[in-house]
Amino acid sequence: MDNTETSTNFAISDKIFRVFSAHPYLCCFAVCLLLTPLFFGSIWEMPSCTVPILLAVFITGAAVFIWNKCKKSKLPVASAVLFIISAAAALTVAAWMFSRSDSQILWIFLIGCLTLSFLYSSFYKSRLKRQFNSAFIMGLGFLLKFCYVLGTSSATRQHDIGEFNTNEVTGGHLGYMAYLYQNHHLYQEDYREIFQFCHPPLHHGICAAWVALWKDVLHVSQEKAVESLEMLTLFYSASIVLSAYYILRYFKLEGKALYIPLMMISFHPCFIYLSAFLNNDALMWALVTGAVLTTLRWYDSPSLKGIMKISLCIGLGMMAKLSAALVAPPVALVFLIVFIRDFRKSWKSLLGQFIAFGAVCVPLGMWFPVRGLIRWDVPLNHVQGLPDDMDQSIKEIPFIQRITDFSPVQVKRVFENWVWRDGNNEKFGFNETNPLITILKNSVFGENIGELDFEGMDYMLRICTVFFWLGVILAAAAFIAMIVTMFTDRSMDLTQKLFIGTFYALLVGNLYMMSAEYPMVCTMNFRYLMPTVITGALFIGMCIKKHSSKIAEAMITVPTVGFSVFSALIYIVVSQNS
Repeated sequence: MDNTETSTNFAISDKIFRVFSAHPYLCCFAVCLLLTPLFFGSIWEMPSCTVPILLAVFITGAAVFIWNKCKKSKLPVASAVLFIISAAAALTVAAWMFSRSDSQILWIFLIGCLTLSFLYSSFYKSRLKRQFNSAFIMGLGFLLKFCYVLGTSSATRQHDIGEFNTNEVTGGHLGYMAYLYQNHHLYQEDYREIFQFCHPPLHHGICAAWVALWKDVLHVSQEKAVESLEMLTLFYSASIVLSAYYILRYFKLEGKALYIPLMMISFHPCFIYLSAFLNNDALMWALVTGAVLTTLRWYDSPSLKGIMKISLCIGLGMMAKLSAALVAPPVALVFLIVFIRDFRKSWKSLLGQFIAFGAVCVPLGMWFPVRGLIRWDVPLNHVQGLPDDMDQSIKEIPFIQRITDFSPVQVKRVFENWVWRDGNNEKFGFNETNPLITILKNSVFGENIGELDFEGMDYMLRICTVFFWLGVILAAAAFIAMIVTMFTDRSMDLTQKLFIGTFYALLVGNLYMMSAEYPMVCTMNFRYLMPTVITGALFIGMCIKKHSSKIAEAMITVPTVGFSVFSALIYIVVSQNS
């Protein structure tokens, strides 16, 4: 590669990262938006023009690359044309094979991996090593999430979803979206009467507007418009990973101390299956993660602009789902510490910032529950109730017994256990009862993945078993790393430790309180704890940064890489077999 090519590639790399660094979330949204009309969030809704369009893009890219290479190598024009024709022919054959394949999701994943690897090797610059390596890891994670979205329909592996019915009022998250789409206003009666209408409307309103855009403005079918909603949740999940990266960088993690935690987060199954959830979890956690990041930045440099970002993240997070309020106490703790720390020199400025914070955050976060309280006497902390006689009820088992029972039978099967009924309505199996064991299982497999997803693939069941225990090892390592960091690491100051530690404790404590108050299998779900993946990965990174040794690095690198590879394999297979 000559100096001209080197400088050209360097300039391109520099421009790309400059744009991405300035507007990372907008760039991520732009990618999701561009992919939407090509796939509409489902491999089954892919338009017939998608393959020709992508083929044209790849042929054009290959032609430009080959032409420039031949020109710089001073090869004859005839050679360049021959190479371009050969590449076009190979790509055309690949497109033909893809169109007739029963494994199109696998094809997309492999082609995406090759494309990312090609771009990485072509434009890589040592000066931007951290950016390139991090972007490559996050890019592969995004590709995996996208493939999972393509193989997961709006009715597959969802939570309380219902159906998008514009002819009558129906419950579930899709029913809520359909009501907003059809009526352009909130439900005007006591929302406790309709399943899942108790949630604040930010996520459901955005989804209703998204369906209106594609269906009413761009005239695609309702099925395509509804399936494409997963492109929104894909963006939310990818935004969480982006925020996690900036949190890791906030603590100045570099090298393996950065890449290993980032790999854990990018390939963690909870953010893979979250990308296809059509409920309000993805948007809520994206905004909560944003609140954590903006609070850390505000702590270093308190400003009105910074605190407004926090207020919007928390307020809008609560407007998506009230559980976002769990981040408020740790944030308030940081506010109090900074107020005491800087009282002498800037108490007036800080007081003004706090007033502005409250003026934005409180109305955004509380208007919906206050509306319910005033109009229908709905408690501010109302939770959607479930019948006590459901098969998943475990109320007959005392809570103390549940949290102390670690009998081996519970992990004989690595997938989540539920009581189920056969065609004669006879009960079989048993319910999970221990919250810790249950969240370890559904953190990597969710509620809905099981043996049927790997029918006729016994080797995959063995891989799933290894994968589960790798997840347990990494979770234990993260907890130990948290304890070690809290008591020995001075690169993280006391306020930062209190902030992250309090947030972690509130999330875990909230899950255990819900498990006690609402004794159902569904309350013991890792989707209520997803940010703990980020905090755990952060503490592992902090330990690598402080206690760097080849043996220690190998002990965490090997299971992390194995976990990531198995995660990709399992979720591609699940997506392909849906």
